[in-house]
Amino acid sequence: MKTLGDELSSLLNGAQQNVLIVAPFIRSEAFSRLLDSIPIGTKTTVVTRWRLADLLAGTSDLGIYDLAESRSIQLYLRHDLHAKFFAVDDMCLVGSANVTLTALGWKTPANLELLTPVVRTIDQIVEFEETLLAGAVLATEEQRKRLKGLLEKLPRLPSITPETDMGILPPNWVPRVKNPEELYLMYSGNDDISRSAQRIMRNDLAQIGVVPGMDEESFRAWVAATITQTPLISQVIQHINKQGQVTENMLENLLIKIGVNIEEHKPRDVLEILERWLTYFLPTQYQTTQDSIKLIKAKKI
Repeated sequence: MKTLGDELSSLLNGAQQNVLIVAPFIRSEAFSRLLDSIPIGTKTTVVTRWRLADLLAGTSDLGIYDLAESRSIQLYLRHDLHAKFFAVDDMCLVGSANVTLTALGWKTPANLELLTPVVRTIDQIVEFEETLLAGAVLATEEQRKRLKGLLEKLPRLPSITPETDMGILPPNWVPRVKNPEELYLMYSGNDDISRSAQRIMRNDLAQIGVVPGMDEESFRAWVAATITQTPLISQVIQHINKQGQVTENMLENLLIKIGVNIEEHKPRDVLEILERWLTYFLPTQYQTTQDSIKLIKAKKI
């Protein structure tokens, strides 16, 4: 009897133009087997998520980055991803299976999963793909190194399982806490913070999804690794790295692009908050200027 993995591999093997693999959980062993089925030269895009809770639970691993790099595959991240979707040219399989040996039936006992064929050109699928990629962030070596370093410091936490709900950052997420240095105080149970500030902090902490029991250094590293996977922070960093700075006008265009209401989140206010977040959580990389409202790349000494 053919497994889901065998059926998926057969579909991939027939690719003539492009392949899109979408799954929140991707393990290197299963991913490598699927990649071996894709004809050389086929344009391949992969979208997954690298929530730290998932990585700690072992449902995903960072090794897929090296596999993607070795085959010139574009790897994207999306923090709110839950869909399992495999597209080849004009056809796709949609269902419940992640890219793991157990989900694809390549390891026993296997999960009971479903992947059903759907025509890729129908309106719902076209809209899904557009929405998916609009809110995705290109995975980088810097992100992989940051996550790898943090995972090596943190112990395997028994409270973290694949079903653990550790928070979701939507693609239009904007930080609201004005004093990020107080976030750890809130996280560690210090209630010497105003009630209005506490409400905002709880919301940001819930979305970032930090696990309990971390020291301050690990907490800061967790936040840094998570927020850099959001469209806002990722694209702000790209602007700074390419142009040396990000200004209020640049930020306004970016906020509109990712679907943020600039009446609710005024660009000047957001830039001031971003200045504090990036200089606090990524202090060796970004600085502010004293003469204007903008973020700049820190000079290496």
